[in-house]
Amino acid sequence: MTQQDKNDFPAKWNKVLKDLPEFKDIADAASADELKKMIVLAEGNVYNIEKEKESDAKLNAAREIVKEHAAPYRDALKTQNCKVKYCLFLLEGKGTELGDAVD
Repeated sequence: MTQQDKNDFPAKWNKVLKDLPEFKDIADAASADELKKMIVLAEGNVYNIEKEKESDAKLNAAREIVKEHAAPYRDALKTQNCKVKYCLFLLEGKGTELGDAVD
């Protein structure tokens, strides 16, 4: 891999990196082995954060509430989408061309 211009770093992550100037300075000056150690440490932190998130009772309860309250909407949308798909299927079977045709 060639050395990358800092403009090649994805914008999504560049926004986050702007809030981590100390980390950026340390990472910019790090050797390949030091960068690998930083990755392992960060991955360990990600693992711990995800584990804590999964065991967060309030968050899980909130998810269940959202899931319960969204179910009627989700079911209604699924029903309407099924109707559209079936009508399109029937139209196609009757010889109607479907797709990108512009009238």
